[in-house]
Amino acid sequence: MFIKELALWVCCLSGIVACVSAPPDRYVRQITPERVLQEKLEQQWARVNAEEGVRQQFNRAMKFRTQVCQRCHGTDGHSRNGRCPNLAGQNPAYLVQQLQHFSEGQRQDFQMQSIVKKMTDADKVAVAIYFSRMSPYPAITERGDGAAQGEVIFHIKCAQCHGKRGQGQYNYPRLAGQLPSYIRMTLHEFRKLNSRRRITIMRAIASTLSEAEIKALAAYISTME
Repeated sequence: MFIKELALWVCCLSGIVACVSAPPDRYVRQITPERVLQEKLEQQWARVNAEEGVRQQFNRAMKFRTQVCQRCHGTDGHSRNGRCPNLAGQNPAYLVQQLQHFSEGQRQDFQMQSIVKKMTDADKVAVAIYFSRMSPYPAITERGDGAAQGEVIFHIKCAQCHGKRGQGQYNYPRLAGQLPSYIRMTLHEFRKLNSRRRITIMRAIASTLSEAEIKALAAYISTME
């Protein structure tokens, strides 16, 4: 009797181990479109940086293919419109993520969604790489009123995600050098309950900022390199 019970127990234990070591296919195959794009980005980034000839060919092709982007974000990736962000030097992982969010409707903007819906995965990756390789520079070269206070606020509330120099990391964007008007507009947008930007952590942070602190942050971030 004891041997039969032991055999039954071993059989049950084997079944449990099998379940733990070999999860169902539905979990194994659960790869998001965003993750697929990130992998394609890494592969294409390596190709573009492999040799000078490839880079030159890529840049020539993308200069023509991104003309619709340049109207708002500038031919050099620096916007002349305070409602549009600079893309030069932007974190490519963030750029490709946001293009995917526009295509899925997670991020709302009629013009951007109209453009992105025509883009393939390869297009999104290429655009992200092209602008991220452009040289960034500060929107404002001299510190104005409030910049010193903005620096303190930045290191307390922003640096952990966006990096100490504001250059972006992981899937977080580069903030350094953005136009002050764009920074102010974006922080105000995050504060809205019905915001088009559905990022809970940013809503929580922006809601704690006073108008004076928002202006100070914008003054500092715009001078960052």
